[in-house]
Amino acid sequence: MVIIMNKIKSILIMSILLASIFALLSPVSAATYHVYPGDDIEAIIEGATSGDTIYVHAGTHYPTRTITVSGHPSIIGDSPSNTIIDFNNIGGGIDASSQDGFTIKNITVKNSAGHGILVDDECLVENCIVYGCGGDGFRVDEESTLKNCLSYDNVDDGFNDEEGCTYINCTAANNGGSGFYSEDGEDTLVNCIAVGNKDDGFDIWNSDSEILYSNAWGNSDVQYQGTSPGTGSISVDPFFMKGPLGDFYLFKSSPCVNKGSDSAINLGLSTGFTTNVKGAFDTGTVDMGYHYSSNGGSDSSLPIAKILEIIKSNQ
Repeated sequence: MVIIMNKIKSILIMSILLASIFALLSPVSAATYHVYPGDDIEAIIEGATSGDTIYVHAGTHYPTRTITVSGHPSIIGDSPSNTIIDFNNIGGGIDASSQDGFTIKNITVKNSAGHGILVDDECLVENCIVYGCGGDGFRVDEESTLKNCLSYDNVDDGFNDEEGCTYINCTAANNGGSGFYSEDGEDTLVNCIAVGNKDDGFDIWNSDSEILYSNAWGNSDVQYQGTSPGTGSISVDPFFMKGPLGDFYLFKSSPCVNKGSDSAINLGLSTGFTTNVKGAFDTGTVDMGYHYSSNGGSDSSLPIAKILEIIKSNQ
């Protein structure tokens, strides 16, 4: 019996030692942060490291400087319709220009003194809006994907990249430069709209680039520059109209309705997304261009602990 007990003790001690060794060797678990209006958004984002996730919740956030991202965390908003980062013409936007593999979703950035959102290689930018910025709306290095993004009323280009990027259902309107500009091309643009920009609509200089099922119209210079429009691409008035969340909904009779490359379901733009002012989901062949959140964004009520914190700080 004593021998058996000693063996059990030896096994338990060995198990504890092994567990301790694995804990030391294992990487630190990724952290999750929640940012609410009034929190120090710059410090929280800049303090995050690779693998962390930062949830930026509904409301307007006012940084006082450029937000410089380190590592490659993920920044996720509640919805671009209600999660707004307003730089008030002070900071230079969200700068992740030195970070590969960065992800940002569901955010609106406005009034940056420079570019709006800057990303490096192999990044994902999804369901984001940038407007009123002093540089490009979106500035990208290469081999990144931008999906369902809207860029308008910026001083320079709506979307600007070095090469090799993919744009899906993006809209660039009324920017001071081109709608979409690529220095070396090799881009793929699908279901995109470029309207009313001061330079070209699509300025993509490379024969390996593809502009498919897209629309360029009313841009001051050339509609398609550097690369010819491909399958399904047109140059006609998209018939934008003002709706509950912005100015870039589509009339039912728009030539961009049901003229995209694939079904809205396959592209992840069916349930919850629309180009229709009444909020009807885009469930058939996808419409060209940016899709608004049909429900205006997710429920983003504050947790009790945060409410109590705000009440206490105001006493």
